[in-house]
Amino acid sequence: MTLIYIICFVILVVIAYKFNVLLGAALTLAAVAFGIYSLIPSFYVLKANKAYQAGDFEEAKRQYKKAYDTNRAKLDTKVSYAYILLRTNEADEAERVLDKIIRTKGVKPEQKKKAKQQRCMVYYKQGRLDEALEEAYEIFDNGNYKNTTLYGMIGFFKYLRDDPEDALEFCLEAYEYNSDDRDIMDNLSLCYYKLGQYDKAKEISDKIISANPQFVEAYYHGAQIAVKCGEYKTAEEYLDKIPGCRWSSMTTVTHEEVDNLIKEVREKL
Repeated sequence: MTLIYIICFVILVVIAYKFNVLLGAALTLAAVAFGIYSLIPSFYVLKANKAYQAGDFEEAKRQYKKAYDTNRAKLDTKVSYAYILLRTNEADEAERVLDKIIRTKGVKPEQKKKAKQQRCMVYYKQGRLDEALEEAYEIFDNGNYKNTTLYGMIGFFKYLRDDPEDALEFCLEAYEYNSDDRDIMDNLSLCYYKLGQYDKAKEISDKIISANPQFVEAYYHGAQIAVKCGEYKTAEEYLDKIPGCRWSSMTTVTHEEVDNLIKEVREKL
């Protein structure tokens, strides 16, 4: 429909120029002004994405907020804004943004599912693990909304509930769905680790680390597994890579946990 509107407007401008040059010029200026007005949210999103890629989450949040505050941001932009709010430890504000999408009439079911998926992580960050898992399963099973992100999310939630056998069963299903996703692989490795199956945990962990990841969990969990396998030098090498990784409020490993593991490894060397 947008293309049809553009074509009709161009025809209108051409006709206006034929009858009155000033009228045609006025319509042209109005079109340019409207175009700039319409592109402002996209301009902010472009700057936000650039900041995010550079690891400047605070600047990314600031630019996403500008786009959001125009009240003309696309739904994907709003969901991305909620995500960056999570990355900057503002779960309550992220929930407000997502709830507004979910409650709005006229929003397509698939878009609401995407917002609900993001809200699961909000619940997790708020310490509402049971609610997070319940909503994730609601859209996963009842909503028939299965994707890599949701597989990784549910697998991690199940792992946190401290039922490794149940978590392992789901994580194996997730691994079959996508054996190349870092979160799915990490979850499976954690399940094997918790069950004491260190060789299997190491096999998955080695696959993650071979891709030179930039997330803290890959090296921390890899180091944990190496310690259990008696490979303390390897554990030290993995831990040495952590300072070069990006930290955020979404990182599931704490600085204290890393420091404690470093001390443990050094005592073994």
